Amino acid sequence: MSLLSRLLLSVTVAIAVILAGTLAWSVVAARQYLDAQLQSQADNAASALALALSQPGNQDSVTRELLMMALFDSGQFDAITLTAPQGARLFAREQPPQARQPGQAPAWFVRLLPLRQARVERAVSSGWSQVGQLQLAVGNRFAYDALWRSSTRMGALVLVAGLAWALFVALLLRWFRRVLRREVQAQVLAIGAPAHPSAGHAATAFTELQPVLSAIQSTRERVRATAEERELRIESLQLELHTDAVTGMANRRYLLNELRRALDGAAGGTRATPGHALLFRQRDLAALNAHTNHADVDLWLASVGQRCQAVLQAAQSRLPQGAQPLLGRLNGSDFALLLPTLPGPQAMALVDQLHQVLQALRLPLGGTQYSRWACALTDYLPGQPVGEVLSRLDQALLRAESAGRCEVEFLAHDEGQQAAQPHGAGHWQQLLHGALQQPGALALHTQVLACSGPHGQRRQHEASLALLDTDSGTQLAGALFLPAAVRLGLSGDFDLQALQLGLQWLQEHPGEHLVLRISQPSLVQAGFLRQLCTALQQVHPALLASLTLELDAYALQASPEEVGELATAVYARGARVGLRRLDQSPMALAQLHQLPLRYAKLGGDFAEQALASPGGEQLLIAMLQTAQALKIELLVSSPVTAQAAALLQRYGACLPAA
Repeated sequence: MSLLSRLLLSVTVAIAVILAGTLAWSVVAARQYLDAQLQSQADNAASALALALSQPGNQDSVTRELLMMALFDSGQFDAITLTAPQGARLFAREQPPQARQPGQAPAWFVRLLPLRQARVERAVSSGWSQVGQLQLAVGNRFAYDALWRSSTRMGALVLVAGLAWALFVALLLRWFRRVLRREVQAQVLAIGAPAHPSAGHAATAFTELQPVLSAIQSTRERVRATAEERELRIESLQLELHTDAVTGMANRRYLLNELRRALDGAAGGTRATPGHALLFRQRDLAALNAHTNHADVDLWLASVGQRCQAVLQAAQSRLPQGAQPLLGRLNGSDFALLLPTLPGPQAMALVDQLHQVLQALRLPLGGTQYSRWACALTDYLPGQPVGEVLSRLDQALLRAESAGRCEVEFLAHDEGQQAAQPHGAGHWQQLLHGALQQPGALALHTQVLACSGPHGQRRQHEASLALLDTDSGTQLAGALFLPAAVRLGLSGDFDLQALQLGLQWLQEHPGEHLVLRISQPSLVQAGFLRQLCTALQQVHPALLASLTLELDAYALQASPEEVGELATAVYARGARVGLRRLDQSPMALAQLHQLPLRYAKLGGDFAEQALASPGGEQLLIAMLQTAQALKIELLVSSPVTAQAAALLQRYGACLPAA
């Protein structure tokens, strides 16, 4: 029961008690009044009759009887008796029992409120002698009727007053609730609502409610201040949760959530559209931390993010509607860029701009060495798992790191089906270590490259390492597992294993020429060159004459001293060194004269594209002339057009046989 209902109920009970008490008191007072009236009537009647009977003219028995009979017949008396002094009854009249019953008053009312029987005695004399004793008993049936009528009227009045009070209470309760709703409830409900500019202090026409409304108003202000503080705190926590502390960009959690939404089509309830994802890493972060304090490296990483973000903002106006690029930092020096709904050509153009910015932001590591970036790009399709996209990016990044060149490595979704196996770092480590220890886990696959040049036909077998995955029962090509070996620091071990297999292959195929690739990260590993020379010393020089160790031309830029030591040591033992992808590292031209090289390779695509511009053609001619002057055979790895073939043959390049 509410407090208001209890208050009104208590007041109603009090009013009911008051009305009931008033009714009872009125009835009792009326009863007492009637008792007194009956007694007074009896006294007066007895005195008047006794006086009349005492008159000398009324002394005869007939006159006395007529006087007493006239009084008895009035109906107001129940009994009249005149008794002689000697005890004999001179006159006696008494109402029968049925005449004594009250007329209107019910029996329960008579029993509840009984009236006294008024009896009076008076002496009747004649001169100085007593005639007799007069007794009167007044009837009370008229008094009961009067008391009943008075009580019913009073009860009706009390009942009407009670009903009127009940109606008044109902109206009062309704009005009071309306007042509370208007004056208090509206203020309470507005506690959590936004403040209206015109809202002032609470005011009411009822002074009793003014303290309550003032308290509500102050509570509303405190609640609003608390809510605003909580919203700011929530916004700050969300910003902290989704923002990288170093660069101020999106962090790993936010990037992965956005990638998942793009793949699932959760944003806006629409189906996801194809897009691209870019991952780039600073490969020499450990060296930078060794040369520079961590605070400066963090500032540099933040500046990298700002410069890349500026490129994205500048390109925003040229992007299609809805293609909002999102750049963030995953961890360490790993940055990721999401390009949703962006076609391939536009994505590649934007990635190329970012790549140029990254190259301009490289830091010196000492001497002529600069920090290196590894960039990986992949496309994604609707419905693909997030893990599959991340696996492709990781695989492409491994390829970029193992290649040693600062170019963007692109791995398409269809090309990455085989590469997107769930190989984590722990699984790779277990698999690669097991392959090094288990005989027969590694094998060589060879592919023949036949070229024709000014010195006649040239034929060589280019070898690639393959690994047997015992879990899946399939063989993994070197392009799939060697990047992981580079990241785990095992590239030198696998290159030495490939050398052992290559030497066995040469023994089994006399007269053939074999090319083995050596990765640039192996050159900087401690003890690799010593172990390689030890392995070559155990082989006959005639067999080594058919062996060429092929390096990426970028190694001349990244590790020129190590490349020089390798070329010199290999040449001293009868083998030779070759360079591949010279067109992708033109800076290596300045160091070709220092190396005893057997050949250098150019890509056929580069030769064709170089003819499309004067600058590219001059660069190609410079490479051809440099190789011709140093008596280094220049090989073209893929077929070219007739126009490009004519230019290449003019400078003595070897072209693939038809």
